[in-house]
Amino acid sequence: MEKTWVSDLQEGLPVDSTFLVTEKELRPFRDKPENYLALRLADKTGSIVAKCWEGAEEAAAKIKIGDVVRIIGTVNFYKDNLQIIFTPDHLEAAEGFSMADYVAESEFDTEVLVKELTKIASGFKNEYLKSLVLSFFADMTFTEEFKKKPASKFHHHNYVGGLAEHTFAVTFICTHLAKLYTKMDRELLLAAAIIHDCGKTRVYIHETTIEVTAQGSLIDHKVLGLKMVEEKISVIKGFPEELAMKMYHMILSHHGEKGDVKPQFPEAEALYMADFLDSRVQEMIQIIEAEKRKDDRGIWSEYTKAFGRYLYLGEKE
Repeated sequence: MEKTWVSDLQEGLPVDSTFLVTEKELRPFRDKPENYLALRLADKTGSIVAKCWEGAEEAAAKIKIGDVVRIIGTVNFYKDNLQIIFTPDHLEAAEGFSMADYVAESEFDTEVLVKELTKIASGFKNEYLKSLVLSFFADMTFTEEFKKKPASKFHHHNYVGGLAEHTFAVTFICTHLAKLYTKMDRELLLAAAIIHDCGKTRVYIHETTIEVTAQGSLIDHKVLGLKMVEEKISVIKGFPEELAMKMYHMILSHHGEKGDVKPQFPEAEALYMADFLDSRVQEMIQIIEAEKRKDDRGIWSEYTKAFGRYLYLGEKE
């Protein structure tokens, strides 16, 4: 059976292909005391809703979130979106698939990104900041997690390697900000940029779907990151107290106006703005790319909650 990609699905055509189950919910009908099954199916090109109107409980019992399934059905159009309609007999566990077809990955080589970040830190003249950053990448467990974790569950860089990609982008932006605003402490800014999201290595679990750990949900990645930086600094002999305090502040304030702690010196403000810029631009890119894959798309996206507006897609090629 040849794989049909989500991006190739069209209204009115039959589908017989494999997809990853990322959401699963039994929902009540409005006009009768029964449930239907709603799934969200995905592959590396996008996602689509699938619904089973009859025998919903039977179909739901066959699968769980994170399974790759074979589904046979028909694609139709409902409320401006495509969906697959199927029956319990046409849903089963898939075999002989490659997970690379179903889990989106960064287009960048995260091994190379880590080497570049390490190279930047290795060039620091401030031995304390150099030791701090390099101590993270000397930890192989941290480094492996850093290379494969996403940067978020739903918004920007929500794919394998997204955390390393986002971190590199923020650091790259900060490198240029430091050239423009020469009165800033360049090495403090770059050190904070490299480790600002270190806590996210403890927030996300990403095997087939992105899930949030109990620790990540209850404590928040900024606080987890603060604790990780404190642990590293505690074993660096003579680490200056004020330098440590600035680093802690930058970890806690890098969400700027949306966070509980607001940036209170230029390097902290620059880190916040770099983080905000990369996350917002990348999220907009991802939304536009997903919208462009729709066959019926116009020049405008659907209304986006993230931006509170419609996004311009450009003329269809």
